[in-house]
Amino acid sequence: MKLSQKALLYRELAKLVGADFHLDRSIQLLLNQRPSHARQTWLLGLQRGLGEGKGITESLRTHCEVFTGTLELALIEAGERSGRLSDAFSHLARYFEAWDVAMRQALGAVMYPMVLAHLGIVLPELPALVTASMEGQNLPLRGVFMPLAVLWLILLSSFLLWRWLSRRGAESAVMDEWLGRIPLIGGVRRHWALARFAQVFHACLLASMRMTECMQLAGAASHSGLLRRASKDAAQRIAAGETIAGAMADVHGFPIVFVHGVSTAEEAGTLDHEMNRWAAAETIEANDAVQRAAQWLPKIGYGIVVLYVSYRIISMMSGYYGGMLEQLEAL
Repeated sequence: MKLSQKALLYRELAKLVGADFHLDRSIQLLLNQRPSHARQTWLLGLQRGLGEGKGITESLRTHCEVFTGTLELALIEAGERSGRLSDAFSHLARYFEAWDVAMRQALGAVMYPMVLAHLGIVLPELPALVTASMEGQNLPLRGVFMPLAVLWLILLSSFLLWRWLSRRGAESAVMDEWLGRIPLIGGVRRHWALARFAQVFHACLLASMRMTECMQLAGAASHSGLLRRASKDAAQRIAAGETIAGAMADVHGFPIVFVHGVSTAEEAGTLDHEMNRWAAAETIEANDAVQRAAQWLPKIGYGIVVLYVSYRIISMMSGYYGGMLEQLEAL
């Protein structure tokens, strides 16, 4: 399901549930709007699970697991247990809206360098193609198709590699820590991970869950191997009697400023407000990091394209003048 579709789905559910519509009625109203196939499948799966007597979270795990991520399940479970389901849906709607905007910015930044890369491959070959066409020779298309094939092979390989690394980073603390060190991209990952952690922790607090459960659910929903491991270690320390902030400070993975904020909020009894504030602040920071990446990554792409075009022009001119010099020497 697309990010925009998820944002729309949860926004509509939040609107209906917040207006005291029964969830069954809300699902039927949304199905009557003839939604997209993915949203329809999600709604029908939830409807089927509720008809079988299951809870909302259990229904989604059973029938909609393909379309529902860990973050969604954690927030919906917390909303279901606390009776604040509308708030959970609103949280998810805002999250997916922000993530959709971030992805659109990233794609928009990549498109122009991609066009320049293709032009950088094709344009230097145009003089040779025109000359061959005028002289009735076979067109040297290999000089165009081979670089384009190599370009697309590099792009596809990079995409698949990054996809694999991201999935590994969600499970492995070591991989996640290395990915976090990548300039520009690492900051985006860290801020989104902490935003997800704080958002789920806040929802779990409202559901009056045990602190160990809050910590583990938030860590699992963060999509960060580092925060996942740190949350498990912190949960064990909390179960042994340590404070929340003390447990976070004793493990590796939580930003020190975040730990200090949790410490003062724990003493003041405002931990739920602190987590909500961090969730909002980190979402803003994540969007800012995406904008910085969108500004600088195209510039790097432009530089690579300029270097390639310069190389092709120099090679073409060297071949041209080299041929002339050989003819002069022959005379």
